Amino acid sequence: MPKDSTTPDSTTPDGTAQAVSAIKTLTQTTGTDGQTWLDRVIIRVGAPVSLLFAFATAISIYEIVLRHFFNAPTIWAHETVIALVAFCYLYGGMLCLARDRHIRIGLIYFSTDGGTRRLLDAVNALLALLFAVAIAYAAWTMTERAWFAPGGDIRLERTGSAWNPPIPAFVKLALFVTAIVLAAQSIGHFLAALRGRGPGHATGSRPNPVALLGIAAVLGLLIVGAVILFTNGRSLGIETGSIMLVLGIMVMILTGIPLAFVTGLIGVLFTIAWFGTMGVPLVSSRIYSFINEYVLVAIPMFVLMASLLDRSGMARDLYDAMRLITRRLRGGVAIQTLIAAVFLAALSGIIGGEIVLLGLLALPQMLRLGYSRALAIGTVCAGGSLGTMIPPSIVLIVYGLIASVSISDLFLATVVPGLMLASFYIVYIYTVCTLRPEMAPAVSADEQAMSWMEIFTKMKGVIPPLLVAFTVLGSIYGGIASVTEAASMGAVGVLVSAIIRREATWELISGALKQTLETCGMIIWIGLGASALVGVYNLMGGNRFIEGLVLDSGASTLVILLIIMAILLVLGLFMDWIGIALLTMPIFVPIIIQLGLDPIWFGILFAMNMQVSYLSPPFGPAAFYLKSVAPPDMTLAEIFRALIPFICIQLVALTIVLFFPEVALWLPNLVDGR
Repeated sequence: MPKDSTTPDSTTPDGTAQAVSAIKTLTQTTGTDGQTWLDRVIIRVGAPVSLLFAFATAISIYEIVLRHFFNAPTIWAHETVIALVAFCYLYGGMLCLARDRHIRIGLIYFSTDGGTRRLLDAVNALLALLFAVAIAYAAWTMTERAWFAPGGDIRLERTGSAWNPPIPAFVKLALFVTAIVLAAQSIGHFLAALRGRGPGHATGSRPNPVALLGIAAVLGLLIVGAVILFTNGRSLGIETGSIMLVLGIMVMILTGIPLAFVTGLIGVLFTIAWFGTMGVPLVSSRIYSFINEYVLVAIPMFVLMASLLDRSGMARDLYDAMRLITRRLRGGVAIQTLIAAVFLAALSGIIGGEIVLLGLLALPQMLRLGYSRALAIGTVCAGGSLGTMIPPSIVLIVYGLIASVSISDLFLATVVPGLMLASFYIVYIYTVCTLRPEMAPAVSADEQAMSWMEIFTKMKGVIPPLLVAFTVLGSIYGGIASVTEAASMGAVGVLVSAIIRREATWELISGALKQTLETCGMIIWIGLGASALVGVYNLMGGNRFIEGLVLDSGASTLVILLIIMAILLVLGLFMDWIGIALLTMPIFVPIIIQLGLDPIWFGILFAMNMQVSYLSPPFGPAAFYLKSVAPPDMTLAEIFRALIPFICIQLVALTIVLFFPEVALWLPNLVDGR
């Protein structure tokens, strides 16, 4: 594979830059294979575009300083940060398509090669083209009104604030241009597939006959469904429409098309079929509203913080320092890994990088010392997945945005369940290692011995990242900064720490910025498609239909909750968490509120469900993250088998929080004085 921003090099200690390559759930990299000249231009321009994240971070810090230290809040900072990040989100979508980093359910797709892969790539490119054209049409209807008055004169739409810049007009134009570029990229990928220049194309020339029949069946189902949908439209009724919508998503996913394109395309198609072309602006307005949510700015800031942390030596030093706590325990290295995972989760909230980082640092050490392979695998994957639970959790940030609840309350509520789950892991490891000594080596005298100078050196290395974590969470709970502002402070804090440690280089900073652009492109574009789909479905009456179906069923509150939990667990087997959140939470949260239950508590249940989904086959992103850095003889089947005990522990913890809500709610209630 050619050298790029996700490839480790000699500038990063211990090759920990491999951690950033994990943020590509079930995707494959094409390198230059299958990339068009347009893709290569987009990749090259991505580096300067990623600098917009640095400018946004600097502006956020500037605004915090002026507001809190000089009592002089700025007028322009808030809107400027949103605009800069929105442009990055849009560009990230093009970059991910150029580098084949969009999240797709690739269980079938990545098991093919040769002519079958070529055919699938051609089909996916055509569907992506249809998606891009539909979004371009939707974006143009919005852009035209933002740039031109009814009489045809140019008039730029403005924010309406005291500063009143024409940012909306330019962001909407950027969305339109992005859709046009996506269409051009899709055409290039279609032609590349026809010429056999994509990844995996060279190993065969003709599609497998069985695969060909399967692809034909999938396309046939899509065509029949589209004919029925556009022939009958709204007369189908919400019941039939709901079934067709779900089946459409499932069938399109089978082709391996990126999840963002699946939901976005179905959203546009149902809009046109249900409401006609006059309803298309709904799609573009939902997309525009989504990328302009200020709370989402916290996501790239936390991603940037995690990327800087992974590329510097701070995470390594943090891991080594945990030896001070566990060096006298049986299974101490595994326990050390879990404790380090908790601290890493509190520093970033990004899961993929944590798993790969621990896979680079902890997995080789445990295997070298003679730990059971299954125990080592489970420890790394389960510990690295704690980012869904330990604040600042990006899962909870997105949930808080959807459910319109306090993110700081969610962070408080998840502290006890998150630490409880980590404690369960530790108890399990210690118990297994004690009852079955062959699972872990005995503690040697050399391992127990440690000089005061070693202790001081290790503690000195761990102080900067702990101060960053304290600053981020302390500023949120202390009311000093919002979650978004605290994320900016965290990113700057990690950078300052790297400078103090003399680890900050331009390669480190630029690599972290480029990884942030790519990662946010994956996360946000799934959100764009799902947001459009949910908006259309709600306008169709889908939310009222589901609520009525559930609430009028006569089932008890507990049964309804168990059904919702089962739905989330099943979806977690096949979908990414952000897609699940944006597709289901707008429907489930109103039901929870009508049942008289606390949406904060339900948010913790959702996060715990997503914790299970990270380990559960066949999608189980944690297994794929670890596989990217595991020894060659470690198969996915072995990894998934090793995760079974930890999945059971997760389900036990989920059950406890489900039946005892006070486990999650007592800390927010204590802080609020309730």
